[in-house]
Amino acid sequence: MEDINNISEVNNNFYEKYNLQIRGIVARILNNANQAQDIDDCVNTVFLTLMERLEQYNETRGSLAAFVAIVARSVALNHRKGNICKTSELVGDEKIDYIIEPLEVEDKIEFQMLVDMILEKLNEQESILFAMKYIYFYPPDEIAKTFKINRNAVDGRVNRLKNKIKKLLIKGGITL
Repeated sequence: MEDINNISEVNNNFYEKYNLQIRGIVARILNNANQAQDIDDCVNTVFLTLMERLEQYNETRGSLAAFVAIVARSVALNHRKGNICKTSELVGDEKIDYIIEPLEVEDKIEFQMLVDMILEKLNEQESILFAMKYIYFYPPDEIAKTFKINRNAVDGRVNRLKNKIKKLLIKGGITL
């Protein structure tokens, strides 16, 4: 009985410690859903996934908070992808907007190499914009505040960045 109480206490502490971080990541990624229920469902799925994958955590590769963030991002992106695929097929440039982290280890290595290759070719401002837009899924208004520019300027920078990334992907042998 004592073991069950300890597990319950650990789960409650884990939930309290990471709930806001997970909810923030999920809310940013699902920002177009506008459904609190979708966000709640996704957050619950993240916690279930974390409980299943917690033994995969390796402290030599990063902090537990980073592991939680990666799992939350992956689950939220898969949730978002599922919602998008139900409504329309993506073509060309739209694929860049929905870079999804691969699930297979080999694909993850290739994905990380691709992201690293892209980041090497971007200047500091473009790298920040890339991370905010495509890794952390900040909404345009928050990006505008960060760069201290208006929303139209963000749209212009994102379009130029998207074109640059598209050229880099094509140069790297990836066609959209």
